[in-house]
Amino acid sequence: MSTTTTARPAAARHIDQRYMPRVGGIDLEQSLNYIAVADAGVDFCYRCYTGSRLPYQKGARPVLEKIAAEVTAGSSDQREAALRLNDWVSRKVAWAGYHWKHKGKRLATDLALSEENLIEQGYGWCNEQVRVLCCLTQVIDIPSRIVFACNRAGNYGHCVTEVLLAGQWLMLDESFGYAFEFNGKPVRAVDVFGDIRMREHFQPIYKKMCDDLIKELGHSILDGDFAMSVSPNPLDGFEVIGFHNHFVH
Repeated sequence: MSTTTTARPAAARHIDQRYMPRVGGIDLEQSLNYIAVADAGVDFCYRCYTGSRLPYQKGARPVLEKIAAEVTAGSSDQREAALRLNDWVSRKVAWAGYHWKHKGKRLATDLALSEENLIEQGYGWCNEQVRVLCCLTQVIDIPSRIVFACNRAGNYGHCVTEVLLAGQWLMLDESFGYAFEFNGKPVRAVDVFGDIRMREHFQPIYKKMCDDLIKELGHSILDGDFAMSVSPNPLDGFEVIGFHNHFVH
């Protein structure tokens, strides 16, 4: 896959011009201190930034271990396990807009909840959903990390997950429970928009998911909190990519 359109140092934004999500605590720290592909380069981000060795010690987070074991029971391999967990997070820690729809009020963005608390709450912003998915995958030995995506012109963004499977990174969108695969092979976050073939393939798929979300939640909920989903081409939200290692302890 060509990635020549994804590493453009000349177009990199100053660190103080990064997208500022309406969050606090650990989520804000991560969003403001990630590694930007435009600055660090594709090779560094995929060869040097995140390793396959995990610091997690078994037994440290029993609630997460129990959930991960139950959700992935009988999985044939790590790919199936990761896809099951991705789907589970999309349903059991539903994106925050569903909280507004079901509860009649906007979900707070700075509660600084643990991953266990987020699961108990049943809702989360995309950056919180990512934390949950990262932790659930890592407690069963699947390396994972946070992907920060944004569009400069639209000033909107999204957080998704990458998991490392047999030496290949796969992008998962835990808000939709969708896995970015092409011809049965995993697609990296940097290639979803950066590789023209991938962009042409995923544009209509992602647009359909966002259109369905609009039908379900309406513009009043999405315009401010997930502006990317109501843009003419939501996949443009992956124009700029950055990474942050979130390790479960």
